[in-house]
Amino acid sequence: MKFVIDSITKNSGRLGQLHIKDGAPEQRTPLLMQTTKGGSIPYLSGDVFESHVTRKQQVLQLTLSTIDQMTEALAQWNSAERGLSDYVGFPGHLNVLLLRDPCEMTPAGGNDRDIQPLFTRRGKESLSPQRYMEMVASLRPDIYQGLCDADTNELSAKKRVQKSVDRTEKFMHYIYEHKSKVDSALLAPIVGGYNTFARTQSIKHAREQPSGSYGGYIFEGFHTNGLTATTLDASKLLPIVEHCVGQLEEDKPRMVPGAYTPLTTLELIGLGMDLFDTSYAYCAAVNFKALTFTFVPDDVVHIPFLDITDDANKEDFTPLLKSCDCLTCRKHTRAYVHHLYKTNELLGPILLMVHNLHHYMSFFAAIRESIARDGLPQLTELVRRQNGDSQVDYGIAPNSKVINKATMGKGFAAAAV
Repeated sequence: MKFVIDSITKNSGRLGQLHIKDGAPEQRTPLLMQTTKGGSIPYLSGDVFESHVTRKQQVLQLTLSTIDQMTEALAQWNSAERGLSDYVGFPGHLNVLLLRDPCEMTPAGGNDRDIQPLFTRRGKESLSPQRYMEMVASLRPDIYQGLCDADTNELSAKKRVQKSVDRTEKFMHYIYEHKSKVDSALLAPIVGGYNTFARTQSIKHAREQPSGSYGGYIFEGFHTNGLTATTLDASKLLPIVEHCVGQLEEDKPRMVPGAYTPLTTLELIGLGMDLFDTSYAYCAAVNFKALTFTFVPDDVVHIPFLDITDDANKEDFTPLLKSCDCLTCRKHTRAYVHHLYKTNELLGPILLMVHNLHHYMSFFAAIRESIARDGLPQLTELVRRQNGDSQVDYGIAPNSKVINKATMGKGFAAAAV
């Protein structure tokens, strides 16, 4: 894996080119990775995604907590010329393997000196560094993160934070020693909660490794995934990230997984972060929200998202977003999507995911254009206020209006479980 910076500015972050493997096209950063669950983009088949969202090659974000059951089959799969993306139905796409699902809240606890808990669909599994590297060797991802203890957040005690750093260092000693057995790029985990000393200690351990030991960084331990990332206090997060970035070399990409809000994402990019994911788009869709925030200057006051459960949409025959050219907005109306919600049809979350992914990918294209002209501060201010007088709230609250026993397992009802 190689990372080349095209431009870097004090106020607008940086543009770069990420070359993940030979024969694959370079990816422009800031990069938006496609979050998957069980190897699939939620609610969308590979054909639907490539036909109605984008035909461009993507980087899939796969999580061990949702695909761990595939390791045995992949170990026996004669795949000399095919990889993990082919196995999950996205041939030709690149992939990154993470430990935890950024779409769902990760349970706290279960930590042990020598193992890392992995919360899967079948329950909690115990993951030792040896077992982890065996699974990575079977899955053969293009990029994988180092094993780490990321069970921290803003409220974590100093003792818990220090344990996360110490255990991560212990895990990574084994990973660094045995990484040559895996032909994949490694992301060094940076942990330490909201403690600058602990974060510095984690960075120091990574940078002490021989040259070429890892290809980039992944920042963990700021939240417990799911909706918790949409409501974290950016005023406490950003100083920690800025402190860490100042200690990192420029020629390695930096990933921050999780459903960070569009505003927090822009502020992280301004500090020099490079790799993000679409879990925010999923968290919005699964809670019946269509993304409607604007990133194109105009004179209209916008709202961050549209709640399609609102009865005001019952007879509204306009698109989810008038300026959007996705399949959902071109072919369907707010009234129709609201009807799908009322009748618990599976097409409802499908149409919302098509729209939210299209909108969020367009947002990242606008981010790269803004950085190129050193205009990220102006874009950030637009997203912050949406042409209004006060800062808008991008936090996502759980929406459980549909849940009832009669409709459990259907369409939107299943999405809210």
